[in-house]
Amino acid sequence: MRAAGYYRPSAADARAEQAALLDIERYCSEGFHTLTRTFGPGDPPLRDPDQFAGLVSYLESLGRGEALVVIPGPRHLSPTLDGLVGRLTELDRAGGEVRCTDTRRPDPLQNALESLPFAGRSPAQSLRVRESLLTKAARGEVLGRTPYGYVADIDGSFRIEPGEAALVRRLFDLYAGATPPEGQEPEGGPGLRLISGMFNAEGLRTRSNRPWTPVTLSGMLQNRAYTGSYARYGMRIVGNHDRIIERDVFNRAQSVMASRSPVRQRRSLTPYLLSGLARCWSCGRGMRGQERRRRWNRADGSSITRAYRYYACPSRSVGVAAGEDREAGAHPGWRAAELDRATLEAVRSEPVENLRASFRAVSDGAEGDDIRSVEDRFLEAVREVASGRGRVSDLGAPLGALRTAQDMLRTGSGAFTFDDAVRSLETAELSELHIGIASLVDRIIVYEDRVEPVFRSGQS
Repeated sequence: MRAAGYYRPSAADARAEQAALLDIERYCSEGFHTLTRTFGPGDPPLRDPDQFAGLVSYLESLGRGEALVVIPGPRHLSPTLDGLVGRLTELDRAGGEVRCTDTRRPDPLQNALESLPFAGRSPAQSLRVRESLLTKAARGEVLGRTPYGYVADIDGSFRIEPGEAALVRRLFDLYAGATPPEGQEPEGGPGLRLISGMFNAEGLRTRSNRPWTPVTLSGMLQNRAYTGSYARYGMRIVGNHDRIIERDVFNRAQSVMASRSPVRQRRSLTPYLLSGLARCWSCGRGMRGQERRRRWNRADGSSITRAYRYYACPSRSVGVAAGEDREAGAHPGWRAAELDRATLEAVRSEPVENLRASFRAVSDGAEGDDIRSVEDRFLEAVREVASGRGRVSDLGAPLGALRTAQDMLRTGSGAFTFDDAVRSLETAELSELHIGIASLVDRIIVYEDRVEPVFRSGQS
């Protein structure tokens, strides 16, 4: 696998730089990775943001190709846990998978939980949990949910589930199309929207009994587990289990996907208004803001792209957009604009005397409890992904909630009054509006068809 090295020692020391570079080269050599580029501070040293931007630009130039980003340790990306998560999510969006050269702790999140501070707290000590996970990964055992098409056998290995595997093979055959003549690129078959519509029309459903979506099918097409490869916590085992898809079919599907997915410019994500406030009525977990972009071709050959932002409970099946099949489960999903609007209407309709009784200024000491609550949820999300029960991309929403809460804490200077909170309910400025709602509301209980603000005084 091709790899890009990245190192930035905390001190401008030639020996430290040389040691970092040697660690990266050794890791790539032992893992049979091709080291294509190495990003260091340079001479004269680049600013940290500029050095990191160079790495991101390089990954984006690869299109949809995979690349390993090898670092000596988490501190080379950031000295704090939340800073590291921010950079990991950005690298993930650019197509980079980060690994540390420390063979005992190759996963950057597991490594960071033991080595990086967060919000004034000492690094978590979870050696026994980490060692147990690494032992299972070294044996190629199932950790977390199995991909569609496999089930966990009694000994922890991957076993093919025939019914599901048949659909996986059909998906790849449809999308990858016929083998092209030698020297020609594959044209592929029908697109993901057509295939998902075909499966749904036949009454086929996902493992959680939900309709198929293009997002879900896209994730399956990119999952190398179907070729028998295993990748967990820095462990890569080729031929770990029986394959469902032959490698040439898998590679043909990747080529078709790359040809149909032009490289997109990196974009900055807009924070979500209700980050850290909206909670699922059923399980109590925080609603996560997510964004999906859809592209259609017009009859005249031009194309149109739209972004859809929504909130979804993490317990809701991944890939089911807000508003789709709400009766199928108890965990809600809402379009972001609709949930924001419903929340604002509920808060604005509350009698002013009740709002006044609920108001708690951001700077009156209550923000300490609020920020700690958001920090705890962020740390919980990091631990969940580090333990194999999620992906780096799942950390975008809790990180956004954390940064919003931190902005609130910095903004709260004692001048934010009840009148400011009421006026903010009519503003279009996201940060001020969020602070205004948070000064009046403890949380927003989100149901499938309504919202229920829980005001700080306990009224609702």
